[in-house]
Amino acid sequence: MAIDANIAHPQVAPQTVNTQTGPSRSVAQTEAVIKHQPKPVPEAPKVNINREPIISSKELETKIAELNEAMVSRNQAVLFSTDPKTGKDVVRVTNKSTGELIRQMPSVEALKAMQNIDQMMGLIFNKRT
Repeated sequence: MAIDANIAHPQVAPQTVNTQTGPSRSVAQTEAVIKHQPKPVPEAPKVNINREPIISSKELETKIAELNEAMVSRNQAVLFSTDPKTGKDVVRVTNKSTGELIRQMPSVEALKAMQNIDQMMGLIFNKRT
């Protein structure tokens, strides 16, 4: 049985290598490599926030009382509260004689959306590290 010399010792074609720059690349390959390099992220600007209240709580209570007095002529009352589920401040305008809600800010729908977003954030971001 004769053995074919090409099977026992396959020939490998030599690669062309540019001795100055290494393996040859096309211009498109080189441009693709350059385009995929990440750009540095600029630093975020620093903002100074004044956390001191503009109005004191006593002044606020006085203004609310004045507002409620002005609303008496319209048979309306303004009520301020905090939503227990979201912790957001809520302002309600009601009919003083019937107690009917005329307007609420933020609306019930907006408060539900805020609560849903808070719940989704808990699912997306886990506090464990």
